[in-house]
Amino acid sequence: MRGLAVLVSAGLYCAAFPPWNLSLVAWVALVPFLVALRGVGTGGAAALGLLWGTATLSGIGYWVPGALSTYWQQPYWFGFLFALGVALVFMGQYFALFGLAYHRVERWSPRSRPWLVAALYVTCELARARLLTGHPWLLLGYALVPHVALIQLAELGGVYVLSYALALANAFVAEAVGRSEQRARPLVAAMLVVVAVGVYGAIRLRAPLPAEPQVPVMVVQGNRDAGAAWRAESFAQGFEDYIHLTTSGAARAHPRLVVWPESAVTFFLADEPGYLRAITEALEPLNADLIVGGPRKEAGDGETRFFNSAFYVTGGRIDARYDKVHLLPFAEYFPLRTIRLLRRRFEAVRYYAAAEQPAMLKTRFGDVATLICFEAIFPEVVRRQTAAGATLMVNLSNDAWFGPSAGADQHVQMVALRAVESRLWVIRATGTGVSAIIDPYGRVTARAPLFTAATIDDRVVPMAVTTPYERIGDAFAWLCVLATAMGLALAPRA
Repeated sequence: MRGLAVLVSAGLYCAAFPPWNLSLVAWVALVPFLVALRGVGTGGAAALGLLWGTATLSGIGYWVPGALSTYWQQPYWFGFLFALGVALVFMGQYFALFGLAYHRVERWSPRSRPWLVAALYVTCELARARLLTGHPWLLLGYALVPHVALIQLAELGGVYVLSYALALANAFVAEAVGRSEQRARPLVAAMLVVVAVGVYGAIRLRAPLPAEPQVPVMVVQGNRDAGAAWRAESFAQGFEDYIHLTTSGAARAHPRLVVWPESAVTFFLADEPGYLRAITEALEPLNADLIVGGPRKEAGDGETRFFNSAFYVTGGRIDARYDKVHLLPFAEYFPLRTIRLLRRRFEAVRYYAAAEQPAMLKTRFGDVATLICFEAIFPEVVRRQTAAGATLMVNLSNDAWFGPSAGADQHVQMVALRAVESRLWVIRATGTGVSAIIDPYGRVTARAPLFTAATIDDRVVPMAVTTPYERIGDAFAWLCVLATAMGLALAPRA
């Protein structure tokens, strides 16, 4: 029965995210899991935590086996086993530790226990996000993104403060389930948590943000096949497709800034004056500039290194560039390069080196925090640029490998919270979707359909609004780590 309760909890967690989108169940999703951990020995608690974590990440990433088998051109069984291994390593093991620690936290009084359970939960999320290259995919707090008033709290402590609020409400509800003590008090406390989060958000949504200067922007989504884009014979056709979409969309939107996605060009743009000239001819009549993703090569020390980069093109030249800092293992670099099975058939064109430091794109519209693909789900990576004075945020991605699954929607749901943490407009360009423009409150103001060649446009406002999160980063999450350590060390004797 305990195992079944754990699986029900994992199912509720998954239901809070796309494609199911029952986001409000996150307020109670942990309850069956927490109740199942009561009175269990350390070994049993660790096993239940391992089951919960593995089932949860496998459920929200149900699309991973198919995506990985397609991306690496390997059998489905390989994608399934790889995805299961990811779930075990990047979530299962941390919540096995949660189960072990819960055994001691349970000794605290009903008044103290929910606060410590929430701190313990955030500690496990932080470990999951930071250790072993990090895997912060759909942390609990992201479930609230569809409810704009409930996510404004993120400006104080990022996604972790939202996860804490959700875990705290869950812990209070769990106190009311099957306990002999008074049940009304913890239920009231849970409701107060929900109300407090909503009231804070309602107040913040009424606070004005700068409305000028407005910059007309346009995002171009080319809808090109991920594999074909890297074949030399398709370079020209792909480029022409983007030029055509840009010029036809510009006739309506009159943009000053045009954004193409990650790998919109799959050749070395700096070495192709003809292509740069074509970009200039398309954008110069509009007085518009371009941000575009593509590879870059750098020779030195007897070898050539390749970077996944973004370029700012203005006045017929590349005026600034950003090289990706946080690479995705097994996709952009291979920790186990000697294992042939883990290497994509087309690895040779996309084996990247990581830049040592992020360098914002300095544009005539201000400094642009630039994030390529999954970098946008790492708030600490984003903050390194936003805290340095960025006035806009651009996320270039290539989400074609998700296929027709919820992966792309899950990705943009996480990106939206970066807007709230830094109070910046986010311009998101992807090859196949979801391309979107997101305002500083986390609301999607424009969105392109999946797997469609399209352009979207809006007016964004470069702004410099310093938030508490920009100043102190993940200090709240680290306070949860400290509270957890103290709670475990000072736990009453059984």
